[in-house]
Amino acid sequence: MSLLKKHRIHSEDAFETQTITEAVFRPAEILRFHDTGLFDINGDITSIQDMTLWHMSTQSGYRTRYGCSLQHQIEIHFIETGTFKFTASEDEIEAGAGTAVLLKDTRRVEIVARPGSSKLAFLVPFEQVAPHLHRGYGSVGRGLGAFQSHIGPDTPGIEIIQRIASHLLQGFDPAEASSQDHAASALIHDALIMMFVSLWPKSDAKADEGSALPRHLERAIDWLDRHADQDVSVEQLARRSGASIRTLQNSFRHHLSTTPNAYILQTRLSRVHDELLNGSGDETIEGIASRWGFRHMGYFAARYRALYGESPSDTRRERRGGE
Repeated sequence: MSLLKKHRIHSEDAFETQTITEAVFRPAEILRFHDTGLFDINGDITSIQDMTLWHMSTQSGYRTRYGCSLQHQIEIHFIETGTFKFTASEDEIEAGAGTAVLLKDTRRVEIVARPGSSKLAFLVPFEQVAPHLHRGYGSVGRGLGAFQSHIGPDTPGIEIIQRIASHLLQGFDPAEASSQDHAASALIHDALIMMFVSLWPKSDAKADEGSALPRHLERAIDWLDRHADQDVSVEQLARRSGASIRTLQNSFRHHLSTTPNAYILQTRLSRVHDELLNGSGDETIEGIASRWGFRHMGYFAARYRALYGESPSDTRRERRGGE
């Protein structure tokens, strides 16, 4: 059963808004648009399966600062009215009505909402997106690295993502939801992630060299894709990439919203997942996991379930059910 929670914010006090936000959402500093003057925020927040969706509107404007250093996650913002200024990592984006913004690195984010602004947004843990990136692009890194950070109005397909997110935010009342409603919300959650990965515009690296991954990061990804079954340390990966450990770690964070160790883990889990779905079916789950570097089955099973939302044996039954 999916976890579905909803909250509503209606406040004319910045401190009260911050207190409510931190209680139901995440730690954040919320400030007035000007040091003096009016303040207001109206909003709805929904949480489902570790994804958070929210709609915020303000007549006064506001400023907020927040960050998440412990969990790798990405955020998508659809600007409905007014203007928002986003500062995250090394990106600074001024976004107007009809545009959308993707934040790949949410360790430190600052947002300025100008008076008369509103937006719909959702946050998703990177581990929920990673399997789709690997299947669609052959590499988690190249997949996320190709996604554009700021897209203009009338971009094909974006309205679908926005409408699905809006329905998931507004479409269910947890107090009255039945088991079928919870199951439906889980399906819409999965569809939203799939639509985002499929429809969000990608950069043409030849036309826009600034969108390409740094060469040392490409080397690290290439080498890891070929040697994911081996014992790989961050130090070894840094040597193969030709960069220092710190430079490599910063590149993974900035361009892929993850760490080298997390990327290695996601790559290995995705290889196991592919074999469970598409392999011959003769080898045991323990044998497959061991070949991809997992020595402790309890740890492997826990991480697999966290990434795919099901056990390895469930994935194998899914394959056999389709035969």
